Amino acid sequence: MQTVDEAELLARTKQADHIAYAELVNRYKNAVYHHCFAIVRDEDAAEDITQDTFITAYYKIHTYNPTYKLATWLFKIATNKALNHIKYNARQVAGEDDLIDAVASDRPTPHKLSEQNELHEIVERLKPQHRAVVSLYYWQGMSYQEVADTMGAPLGSVKVWMARAKAQLRKELS
Repeated sequence: MQTVDEAELLARTKQADHIAYAELVNRYKNAVYHHCFAIVRDEDAAEDITQDTFITAYYKIHTYNPTYKLATWLFKIATNKALNHIKYNARQVAGEDDLIDAVASDRPTPHKLSEQNELHEIVERLKPQHRAVVSLYYWQGMSYQEVADTMGAPLGSVKVWMARAKAQLRKELS
């Protein structure tokens, strides 16, 4: 079976071809989900954010700038939605007396974790921007410039966030 070119799928999507858009969703849904999960660390929330990302992308497809990769545009939407989700939830739980106990009880003990699970656990403790850059750079394979484009941040900020994330990871792993 012949694979349809992404540009053609985009053109057909702009003409309200739902089948073409479904193909684009199928190409990117797993990567977007894993990126969202890396930021929010909640399967249900990551699924909801992924779905919302693709709904938003469909209705805003006319704003897509083809000079960027489609993946970059989708990850930017997903990143913004994931960070907004974290901010909203932080406001919801702010002030709860048992917040520290709830967070502490969620963390498995280090001797039960494999190296990969331990790394994900440590990444989970990073600030949301730091989790996002780690996810985009290491797990999605983007360059620093693509990460900056995706997050709508200056390249220098992305490099600083990455340096801080690496420093925190080194500290936690030692």
